[in-house]
Amino acid sequence: MTQYGSNYRGSASVPPGGGSGGGAGVAQAAAGGPTRRGLIGSGIGLVASIAAAGGGFAVWSTANSTNEDLDRAFDLDAIPEEDRPERTNQALNLLVIGSDHREGNDESDARSDTTILMHVNEDGNAAYGISIPRDLYVYIPEDPDAEVSDTFDKFNAAYAWGGVNLTVRTIENLTGVRIDHIIEIDFNGLVAVVDALGGVTLDVQAADADGYITDPPGVESIHGEHTFFEAGPNQMDGEQALDYVRQRYQYNEGDFARMRHQQDLIKAIMDSALSAGVLTNEDKLTSFISSTSDAVKVDTNFNAVSTAINLMDMRSDDLVFMTTPHLGTGEQGGQSVVVYAEDPENPEGSNPEAVSLWEAVRDDKVADWIEANPKDEEE
Repeated sequence: MTQYGSNYRGSASVPPGGGSGGGAGVAQAAAGGPTRRGLIGSGIGLVASIAAAGGGFAVWSTANSTNEDLDRAFDLDAIPEEDRPERTNQALNLLVIGSDHREGNDESDARSDTTILMHVNEDGNAAYGISIPRDLYVYIPEDPDAEVSDTFDKFNAAYAWGGVNLTVRTIENLTGVRIDHIIEIDFNGLVAVVDALGGVTLDVQAADADGYITDPPGVESIHGEHTFFEAGPNQMDGEQALDYVRQRYQYNEGDFARMRHQQDLIKAIMDSALSAGVLTNEDKLTSFISSTSDAVKVDTNFNAVSTAINLMDMRSDDLVFMTTPHLGTGEQGGQSVVVYAEDPENPEGSNPEAVSLWEAVRDDKVADWIEANPKDEEE
């Protein structure tokens, strides 16, 4: 049976009204819109929107300065227009990428550890985060600037071979959805963001895979100092949160459990920003803005401040999470993968739920798709 995986009800604040290239308000405001790693895409937008709403001149100035200083590493205009889907409405589609590059490692070896397509509806009152499994077996389209392309492989190979632009090409080819903006965050950046908020609370899922079950219930990290996280609510700093959401071998669901925990972290980050006094304390807020800006890379047209003004009405409960519909795990192309379609060259015939989801995103009717495809909590 096709699985959606993950919760439909999640959280993380994203944009009302759109963003440049997508939402009308931002398109009129300046040059761009928002986005970020499978874990805080809208962080800059949220704090900037609060600053705009009355955080004081110092905070507003910091937000503007932050916008000017963002690392604009990605040029989506470099992708030929004829190779891209048309934009059919004023909804906003953001690609949130988390690179697995860590300090001291060769950046050329990095892959997209986390990828979430964030769709904000045209009315600006709902947002949907669709996780794309890194092992999803898909077509990686031709790109003259990529090391390898025009082949089938695991989705995250696109990032390794051709960076963000080949990743965008791959997603747009797979979905037919036009990507408006990119935000990428690396692991070190995520730690700084969480620490700037004073930490987050995550509800730890106990390990359930053979050989990893513990007493008391919890999960022991396979990384670093092998930290043990007891099942249930845990207050975590940035290093701890990052460590926990990277675990996957300890769970029967593997990477799908990991994706769900990353979605939980998005919720926790946004809830922490809203509840810990960060948004009402000028010193904390300016620190958060600065640390967030240092943590991310964006596309050349992204504008944090103008986009943020369109984000300020949305809160964590306005974001619904899901995972790309797939056919489970299996073998294709001589490797273990997440199977997107029985026939990779003709997914329409063997994965109608995914095809209909991407159509719903393109038509800005995701709420209707969810109603028509209720998630079986027993899956």
